[in-house]
Amino acid sequence: MPMKKKDIEKLLKKPNVAVVAVTAPGGAPHAVPTWYEYDKGQIVFHTGAEAFKTKCLQNDPRVTLVVDTRKAPYKSVILKGSATLEEKTDDQRLERMAHAYLGKKRGKAYAKGLKGQKVIVVSFKPEHTVSWDYGKESP
Repeated sequence: MPMKKKDIEKLLKKPNVAVVAVTAPGGAPHAVPTWYEYDKGQIVFHTGAEAFKTKCLQNDPRVTLVVDTRKAPYKSVILKGSATLEEKTDDQRLERMAHAYLGKKRGKAYAKGLKGQKVIVVSFKPEHTVSWDYGKESP
């Protein structure tokens, strides 16, 4: 059963590791797990300037992000859109994500080690959303 908008937003605001899928220059799919942040309908994640994911997005900005609970009853959201890329430092967001995914102590240490480094900030507003909640299915 599809999820309601408020339930989609609730799931996206949790620190679930997402899978980002992009198209490689030769046309093959390329999918990688990543941390992300969701705020006001926009997805943001970081990658390195030399990462293959960056090369893929520079060649073709279409992106799909899959977030799921990985525990029964399964819930999943698939977001599709076109990404923009910007190289910059993004220390505050990096620290927020590190705290969310690693906890305060480990997150602070992780963010401190990357402070001041430039990253590729990838962002997109989903143009298409698919979702389901198997907890809402009838037996």
